Amino acid sequence: MAEDRDNKTEPATEKRKADARREGNVAVSRDVTTAALLFAGIGLLALFAGSGVHQLTNVTRMGLTMPFDRVVHASLTIEQIHSLLIEVGLKSLVLMLPFMGGLAIVGIGASLAQTGLLWKPSLPCEIGRLNPIKGLGRLFSLRSVSELIKALLKIAIIGGIGAFVFGQDLQRLPELVHYDLWGLLTVMGWLTLKAAAIIAGAISVVAGADFLYQRYEWERSLRMSLQEVKEEHRDTEGDPMIKNRVRSVQRDMMRKRMMAAVPNADVVVTNPTHLAVALKYDTARMSAPIVVAKGAGHLAERIRAVARQHGVVVVENKFVARTLYKLVDIGKEIPADLYRAVAEILAFVFRARGVTSEQVTR
Repeated sequence: MAEDRDNKTEPATEKRKADARREGNVAVSRDVTTAALLFAGIGLLALFAGSGVHQLTNVTRMGLTMPFDRVVHASLTIEQIHSLLIEVGLKSLVLMLPFMGGLAIVGIGASLAQTGLLWKPSLPCEIGRLNPIKGLGRLFSLRSVSELIKALLKIAIIGGIGAFVFGQDLQRLPELVHYDLWGLLTVMGWLTLKAAAIIAGAISVVAGADFLYQRYEWERSLRMSLQEVKEEHRDTEGDPMIKNRVRSVQRDMMRKRMMAAVPNADVVVTNPTHLAVALKYDTARMSAPIVVAKGAGHLAERIRAVARQHGVVVVENKFVARTLYKLVDIGKEIPADLYRAVAEILAFVFRARGVTSEQVTR
């Protein structure tokens, strides 16, 4: 196993990362979600605390000031008590709904920010995971120990910051004996929000570091060996030997089609021995001459041989041959800059055949 890890020196490819993502294997830090929920909770409490406390006070006052004489008490039925409990429960739910809804939205958003839209397929139940021996092995594994150490460090850092913040405000506590109830609640609420905000900031720093660590661990777990990279590339792009064979067959087919078009060409322009370009010009269907075949070296010799075998005129013109070979693909028209030079060559060919200019244009 250690040897396999040593061989995995290559970073994961995009395909491997995508496959891991489809399997639900993504880098996620629970501390990021925790920090987001803490900040959201602090903000929502600061936003709704005033109105919420007033409404709860009114509900409590109403309950404490209700007349409970013996006649009313004796006439209460189970249905009335049930209705009263439902009313109080609904009011409490209305008070809590914005807070809980906001926390739910923030929690979902924090998770989506790390993973994106991810549909994790349902995993089959593995009976082996219920084995207590293996469970103890996972509990005392190196990863579990490292997670425990990280958790203890987080608790120490956050607890230390919290103790420092509360220590700064501890000297104000004796003054609270002179406040009325509402003033006492206001000061305590402000001190609590202040401490919670500072602690949430510390948790955010820890969460950022944990997310970077989780990302590093995720990418390290997906590392590949050089052989795996080669195999994936071969599976994705295809076997290089097969691809080369396909390209070779395609070149052969294209060469055969090109050589079949040489006997129908009007002229072959040469360099004179290294290059050969065959041209065809049908005035009734073409606006300009087109290149039907071209080649260099041995292929140029074959083009010249086929042309002579079928009576196609071979003309030596180094400039035209080099320009057409470099700039014009097979089946394409010649550029306008070469119209005059090619027209002179074709005029010579047509005169050699005994074709007049009127017959050419016709």
